[in-house]
Amino acid sequence: MKLYYAKNPLMSSDIYPMQYGEQQCDNGYAFGPAVRNFYLIHYVYSGKGELHIKDKAYKIHAGQFFLIYPKQIAYYKADDNDPWLYRWIEFDGSFSEKLMTVTGFSHENHVINDDNGVGNALKNIIDLGWSDFETIMSHFWSFIATLTKGKLLKKDYNTAETYVSNAKNYIRSNIHKKITVSEIACFLNIDRSHLTRIFKNICGISTQQFIISLKMEIASQSLKKGSIAIKEVANSVGYDNQMEFSKLFKKHYNITPTQWREKDVFQQSVNYYAKNK
Repeated sequence: MKLYYAKNPLMSSDIYPMQYGEQQCDNGYAFGPAVRNFYLIHYVYSGKGELHIKDKAYKIHAGQFFLIYPKQIAYYKADDNDPWLYRWIEFDGSFSEKLMTVTGFSHENHVINDDNGVGNALKNIIDLGWSDFETIMSHFWSFIATLTKGKLLKKDYNTAETYVSNAKNYIRSNIHKKITVSEIACFLNIDRSHLTRIFKNICGISTQQFIISLKMEIASQSLKKGSIAIKEVANSVGYDNQMEFSKLFKKHYNITPTQWREKDVFQQSVNYYAKNK
């Protein structure tokens, strides 16, 4: 048997779109000053305008795109005579800051000239309108690839972010087994204590806590299927001992697997009654 793990520097949970849209602004249309909760990119397709962040003012024209960071006060305004048409996308995720750095943005530089087809890639997302998650994500990843010009694939893999991302990838791929931190460190070819330290620094929880939390989350979803015995649910996330599994589940959710299942069945009954009354 041959087994390979994709050394992908990003997982879907590391960066993901929140909303997207477009607007042909009226003459002098302005927004802000306002604070955004997530990362927000605007791409200017025609016309021009200006962006004000902190003590900086940027004159922006067609073929440029600008970034507003989360929790950052920003004001932007369309030109009085040649107002801009822009499309935007708002996104978030633990890798967003790093991605923006790779792209060329910084807290001192909020505007970039497009020389790689970023505008077309963003338009492809906007043209989807309402769409299923899988389709949106496939176009979003194409946008990311265009935005970074492939630099993510050329980056040095011996970085803390990549080690942690590959550790998560390994855990997800082996969630049905017993997983040890030493085993993950061996797979990554790094010292166990180093993995423990960087994982806690980046994720805010220990590697072992992440493993247990993910196992419990998957188990909780499986328990909603009444046809699957609790022992089988436990086995599916790597626990041969049902008592050990139940103890960890109760510690994580403050109720037993049986109580969780009964609570969910009751809620489903309530929802069904409310829908069909």
